[in-house]
Amino acid sequence: MTKNQVHEWHENREEDGRKRYFRAYWNSRAWVFRKTEPEDEDWVPIEKPDAALWLALRDVIFRKYQRRRVPFKLLQNVDAVLEGLGVKVEAASEAAAEDE
Repeated sequence: MTKNQVHEWHENREEDGRKRYFRAYWNSRAWVFRKTEPEDEDWVPIEKPDAALWLALRDVIFRKYQRRRVPFKLLQNVDAVLEGLGVKVEAASEAAAEDE
């Protein structure tokens, strides 16, 4: 698996409709999450990401996997974390494994 991967995405805040940016960084051992908003000067670390952030990361990685930009092992790693949190992972990962 490739070391030092950065995956970014954004969401609109419900309060005022402005964007909030997220970054997940894989450093070959663990995931590190950070967030920022337009008014922030720097990325703020997220110590314990919730299941919603993990699901958003899985969506980003799955889209990249479909375009063959990331290895399947990276998707499996995120799926394992989600299962550890008690979140049911979609059957798409099993279908993708059969394609290999």
